Amino acid sequence: MIWAVIPLFIFMMVSQASSKNESMVLIPAGEFEMGSKAAEDETPHIAHLSAFFIDKHEVTQEQFEKVMGNNPSDFHGNNLPVEQVTWYEARDYCHKIGKRLPTEAEWEKAARAGSDTVYYWGDEIDGDYAWYWDNSQRTTHPVGGTKPNALGVRDMSGNVWEWVADYYDDGYYPASPKENPQGPFTSKYRVIRGGSWRDLPDFLRTTRRNYDLPAGRFNHIGFRCAQSVEKQ
Repeated sequence: MIWAVIPLFIFMMVSQASSKNESMVLIPAGEFEMGSKAAEDETPHIAHLSAFFIDKHEVTQEQFEKVMGNNPSDFHGNNLPVEQVTWYEARDYCHKIGKRLPTEAEWEKAARAGSDTVYYWGDEIDGDYAWYWDNSQRTTHPVGGTKPNALGVRDMSGNVWEWVADYYDDGYYPASPKENPQGPFTSKYRVIRGGSWRDLPDFLRTTRRNYDLPAGRFNHIGFRCAQSVEKQ
């Protein structure tokens, strides 16, 4: 009897938490194959993640300025993604609102949404799902304007690259722990994922990894936040 009640109780807690925050999407617990054979630093491996929430779209300039008191962006517009933010500023913003940056594994699981194709919508580039070099007119676009993935998350590919919590190490994947991987202990760089308005299709692959200096400011890098289920 106890074993029948506990899973139902947990499900009710998660459902209630999800309904409290419509700006985020619940990513259920479970394992997935992370990485691909497309690049040397994308060694395929299995990762098992606890349930978490992730923002439906990238943090906007209006949201960022309301919390942080400034807007460092190059392209200006309340509903455009904030960019030219350092990794440290992205981390601090998330912390100030009771959230955090997603881990690289969380980001990829949320982006894949159960898919195993080159992009989360299929094997061919599709401008209905992403702003990239061919359709962006060399600028960012309002968040949420593209089609969502199967979990209802938008702009995981294109518009702006997204800072995640992890340090970058091109040899990390083969040694990555299966349970809730947190990335290497240290590195000169932090991981960015997803591609941007200025990139060609290959950079928008769901498994594509990239990195940059955490103190750097670039008009093609922004972020979104995540939150552990127990924090809701």
